[in-house]
Amino acid sequence: MKKLILAILAIMLAVLGTVALAGCGGASPSLPEATPSALSEPAPVTTPAPAPAADPTVGITAPAGPVTSVFYFVAQGNTIYLDADINEILAVMGEPIDTFDRPSCAFDGIDRFFLFPGVQIQTYPIAGEDRVHTLILTDDSLSTVGGIFLGSSLADLLAAYGHEYDYSYGMYIFTRGNTTARFVVNDNIVQTISYELLTN
Repeated sequence: MKKLILAILAIMLAVLGTVALAGCGGASPSLPEATPSALSEPAPVTTPAPAPAADPTVGITAPAGPVTSVFYFVAQGNTIYLDADINEILAVMGEPIDTFDRPSCAFDGIDRFFLFPGVQIQTYPIAGEDRVHTLILTDDSLSTVGGIFLGSSLADLLAAYGHEYDYSYGMYIFTRGNTTARFVVNDNIVQTISYELLTN
């Protein structure tokens, strides 16, 4: 009887030893093979990247001929470049609402002003021509190519033109090449908009 009990204990110890070895680095019990989809990491959750600031110098088909400025303006479907000959502008814009002249403070000759619906164009004299020096929006009926109009928010302005600007007394000045876009902001609202040619 003792021999039978000892034999049973020996068998039980052998079985328990095998199980113990399996749990400590021995042959592991077979598991159902995981499918690749179960083993792969979940697809990363992506959020759309913020849209880049709109570039107010692109998006409008430029007219034939040399481009005379980086910033430009579109009025009545016509593209107006700074430093362009005013006669080319008048040929497509038609008769202005009003005009006036004054002796130029910075150049030798006469500065001329042309008022069209929503925009005033100022010229400067050079080499016998009157060329566009400044564009000023006069009401909220027109907007810049960047989509900014009188009454736009500061947040919209910075979203359209970016954060590379000079700031002085409420004026945000964006410089591109030989031109600047100037926005006077008061209480986070755009109050004035002008483009100006940088001349020596």
